[in-house]
Order: sequence, then C-alpha cells, then structure tokens
Amino acid sequence: MVADVPDLRQIEAYCAVMTSGSMTGGARLLGRSQSMITRLIQDLEISLGFALFHRNGPRITATDQGIRFHREAQVLLGTVNRLQENARAIARNAESSLLVAGTFALAAGLYPRAIGRLPGALLPGTLHVQSASAQEVIHMVARKEANLGIVSFPFNNLGVELAWIGEADCVMALSAHDELAACETIDIASLSGRRILTMADPFRIRSRIERALAQSNVIPAGITDSNMAIILFRLACEGLGVAILDPVTARSHKDPGIVIRPLNVRIPYFFSVVTPGGVASSAGINELTSLLRQEAQAMLPDVRFHDGDSTILPDGEPEGTDPMLRPLDT
Repeated sequence: MVADVPDLRQIEAYCAVMTSGSMTGGARLLGRSQSMITRLIQDLEISLGFALFHRNGPRITATDQGIRFHREAQVLLGTVNRLQENARAIARNAESSLLVAGTFALAAGLYPRAIGRLPGALLPGTLHVQSASAQEVIHMVARKEANLGIVSFPFNNLGVELAWIGEADCVMALSAHDELAACETIDIASLSGRRILTMADPFRIRSRIERALAQSNVIPAGITDSNMAIILFRLACEGLGVAILDPVTARSHKDPGIVIRPLNVRIPYFFSVVTPGGVASSAGINELTSLLRQEAQAMLPDVRFHDGDSTILPDGEPEGTDPMLRPLDT
C-alpha cells in the first residue's frame, strides 16, 4: 500500500466543505465538529502536497488545484458508495446497482421509456441516471464509472464500444399560432426574416443547421442560442422564434401550444449507446441496450440504425465527423 493515499474520511470532509462553502457547513453536513473537519482537510493537503483552499480568517475559497481535485474526489466517493451498494446486493443475491449516463436530451427522452420496460428481475435496487455533456459521458463510460451511456455525435469514442448507432432528422418546433404551423413540411427557405432558435455549441448540430440555412440562402432576423434544447423548445412555445431541434427533444416533450414539423432538407442527428471497452455487459445492460433501440424506433419512426462495430458512419462519414446535408427524398 502507498502510505500517502488520502483517507476516505479526509475526502468526505473535503467534498462536504466544497459543497457547503465553509468548514462550519461541512461539519454540519457530516455531523462532526468543526475542529475535526479542519484537521482532516489539513491532513489531506499535507498528503496531496498542495493547498485546497485559500484562507482569509474564517473565509475560505477553493484554489485552482482544489477545484480540479474536487472532480476526482467526487468520482472516488461515488465509486466507494457503489461498492457498498453492490456489496449489499451481492449479500442478498440481487442485481448490482447500475449507473447510466447520457446527454440531457437522450437521458430525459429515452432512458425513462426504456427503464420503464426493464423486467423487474433485471432492475437493480439502486439505479443512478445522470446527464452530462457527450464527452463527459464518454469519459464516465471509458473510466467504467458508468455502465452504459447514450450520446450524440460527434465524440471521441476511445475506450468505449458502440452497441448501435441511430440516425434521425432534426425537426422544426414552432408555436401552434405561427402561420407556418399549417404546413405539413417546412420549407427551410421560408425561415428568412425569422428569429432562429438553435444550440450554442458550434461543433455539434448547430454547424449542420447553419450550413443548411446558408445553402438555402436563409438570412435570419436574429439568433437565440442555448446549451439545452429543452430551453429552445420552451422559447418556441412562447412564440419567441422557430427552433431547429434534435428529434428526441422535440418528440419527448408535449405541449398543446407547440407543433413539430419536418424540414424539406435532412439535417442528420446521430446518437449511440456505448458501453465500457473490454468489459462483458450484464444481462440488465444488454436488455437495456435493446430496449433503448426499441424506444428510439417507437419515438422516431424515420430513425435509421447502423452497426455499432463499424468504423464508418452512413454515407462513408468517419465517426465524429459532420455528415453532409442531404435533400429530403421526394
């Protein structure tokens, strides 16, 4: 054993202080004395070789190194908690706990539907469902913190295995009172002079949306962007613009004040179920992988599936690249 490995009590005290913002608050969260928490933090700093907090009398603020270390400490505590959960499950001869992660749209749109159909015998006593950015989900799965992830492209898939790849078309969300709501299919050229609601990240589907607009010579009246598609959905519902969204967000949230319409060009949205590389999946994970595919098919009638073991996406596009726009079939 390495002598300077941090004590779990120190890690727990540190995370409590980071959460509460003070030694007193951390002590209150853990039901311990402030002096004990202060000593545990000091011992942890000695063990690590760097300061976790700047101290100004009773006030403390996290150092840059302390902020970076917080993520690692949370991962360690999460791993320990899951170890305890799984030990209890093994003692009862029950299913081990599961942690599944996904981008917000997919975690909120597909996971509940699939998990709701998971047979009781395969449903663990403790199930963790987390949302994060695509690359963070990949990191969680690659590091075996998560048992399964569902993410949208592009992403660096090093260290994970792709169970399957889904491809569906982005759609338009607009107020039911908008004159375009009467159209069965929205001509993208008709969006000139409109405020466009779109995703903030320029390296994901926004780049495809902007290319589609440029190819159709669409000049928007303005742009509103957000890091979450559900916010764009709500803005569209209030008549604050027209949103071009991933189809999962659009199909999984219902509101009588909004309508969803296809566009006359295909703006592809790729997503995939991933599992840790080199690890055999449990029966529960295999079943959940299958159910996610079934629910994607039910939610997105036009979805196209591709083999997860292929290194090439549809139309010869390498994984993680931005597929070319294609006219809608007529």
